[in-house]
Amino acid sequence: MKTVIFVTFENECAPLGGLAAVMRVLPRRMAEQRRGRCFTITPLFREIVKCRPTVLESIRPTGIAGALEFGRTRHRFEVWQRDVHGHTTYFIDSPEFFNAPCDCDDPPSPEAPCNPYVDPTRPGQLQRDALFFCAAVPKALVGLHVTRDLILCLQDWETACTALTAKREPGLSSISCLLTLHNSYDAELSAHAWRAVSTRRVSGRTVLLKMAGFFDGPICTVSQQFAHELEHEPIHRKIFAPHLQKLFRKQTICGIDNGTFHPRDFPAVAGTRGARRNGRLILREKSRRRREMIRALTDYVPSRAWGSLDFTNFEGPVFLFSGRDDARQKGYDVAAAAILRVPVGRARYVFTPIPGDEGEAGLSFLRRLAEEREGEVKVFPFRMASGYRELQRGASFMVMCSFYEPFGSATEGYAVGTPVVARATGGLVQQIVPHPGQSLTATVKKLSGRYHQLSDPPTGFLYREPDVKPKETERGWRQIFDRAHQHDRVAERSTIPVFQAMVEQAATALQDALELYETDQTKYGTMILNGLSMLDKFSWERTVQHYQEIFETLSSVE
Repeated sequence: MKTVIFVTFENECAPLGGLAAVMRVLPRRMAEQRRGRCFTITPLFREIVKCRPTVLESIRPTGIAGALEFGRTRHRFEVWQRDVHGHTTYFIDSPEFFNAPCDCDDPPSPEAPCNPYVDPTRPGQLQRDALFFCAAVPKALVGLHVTRDLILCLQDWETACTALTAKREPGLSSISCLLTLHNSYDAELSAHAWRAVSTRRVSGRTVLLKMAGFFDGPICTVSQQFAHELEHEPIHRKIFAPHLQKLFRKQTICGIDNGTFHPRDFPAVAGTRGARRNGRLILREKSRRRREMIRALTDYVPSRAWGSLDFTNFEGPVFLFSGRDDARQKGYDVAAAAILRVPVGRARYVFTPIPGDEGEAGLSFLRRLAEEREGEVKVFPFRMASGYRELQRGASFMVMCSFYEPFGSATEGYAVGTPVVARATGGLVQQIVPHPGQSLTATVKKLSGRYHQLSDPPTGFLYREPDVKPKETERGWRQIFDRAHQHDRVAERSTIPVFQAMVEQAATALQDALELYETDQTKYGTMILNGLSMLDKFSWERTVQHYQEIFETLSSVE
């Protein structure tokens, strides 16, 4: 029986985004359903874990240590272990690596953002950390006496080089390597950086191109729609991943939908009580959660937050925008521009962006929005240590204006009884059944029709800019990304037709949601119930089954 090993750079002890969320659940579910052994191996980001004392206490030494040549220097490493819910995670620790700083204050200092991908004092450290990790994994497996009949489930480019190092490790045999992409990112790899990992000559200018010949089976990703988009959407096919198209054609792409990341956190409504009574119960519970949210927002007053919220005599909707800021993905600038098209006073808006490469300075357009819409907009430009759960539960809608989303977090909203407004892209197309408002255009119907019937019960609102010729779309996206790191993202992008179209449709979707909330609370309550039902369509059991089917097709390298 083969041993399945999830190799991941991000983990639940050092989380940032979707990868950590998947790695928190999928390996454990795989371990529960497999007859063979299954575990996770990941870096130990010691500074980040220190901010989680309970977690730190649960990580114990294995007594396994070793050394390896990396970049003409011999580095020592140790293997640590954590057992949770019957699943084992092994951590690789080395003094010169995985030192991303973390400030345990609330909020953390921008100089120590608790981000495993960012060390502000050493901008190039991410690639060194990733390559060292890939070099150390096979040595750690030998130390653990896990040496043959292995399936390595590699997550993203940061772990991809393990496909070579494991297959070239003399102490290992009978190995298959399966790559899962949680986005279309890749990394340029210089000859100098490559020599730190291997003296073997391997062609390719990026990590994934160099590793193309060492992957087994299809290239996997986290939703059916994102798998389609990697080959057909201009944003990926022409801009982010044109160099990977040959790899995708050769290996094929398999979209395996994630399950739901959070347990259902909304009281069950018994069907025998009748639709009208059910609706009252749903709205009563949502109203209670709104009050809890307002109390949390009143009590949580960090000095680095921007803007203010006035809930005095306000009964309208509250829109929540969350996730890591990435100027090439998340569309916070679309959201800011769209809000300015919504009439003053009709809604409240809360932003919780985790700053990206530009830090808080890259979010200056949100600061200006908060100043312009005083009393309506609050921005928490950091990872919130408290109050975020109350925000999710009490918000009227979660909003994702993403340029792309491999899977997305609509199910996260459904689990707490919060409908979703989103751009129709990636896994969000699969997760959201659109309400028939002005934002339900022919383009949205075409995309949604791949997965839903028009008669399906709506769970939120989807919007999408109109289809134009592929060359025009490509030109627009290039202009958007050429202006990704400008001082004022909104001002720089507002003259681009594709961006303008996204803003217009996003504003339409916000006003559709606002109108439903203001005029038909019964339908709003039903939308909450529909979202809860949608959770049943995304199960980790199904995810595990699909991976198991792929495992059966893999041929190991002796």
